[in-house]
Amino acid sequence: MSSRLGVPLEFMLEILKKNNMVVDWVKFYEDSKKMGWSYKTTRFRVDSSVGDIYGSVYRDEVLKRLDWYHEHIDRCPSG
Repeated sequence: MSSRLGVPLEFMLEILKKNNMVVDWVKFYEDSKKMGWSYKTTRFRVDSSVGDIYGSVYRDEVLKRLDWYHEHIDRCPSG
């Protein structure tokens, strides 16, 4: 059983937004894989958090790009 602790994604997104910063979503995705999250889990967490902070248009664009990255880069034999 893992003993890792973290903070809610929404909390971190609020801090970033207030400081005019953005998430490197590819890095977030790569780090989530290192933590053992599946793509489905990562996508769900992004979907449920990003829209609340940045709005649905931004969320949809992030998800579209994550989907593209997952399909074209991450799943390639050399990816």
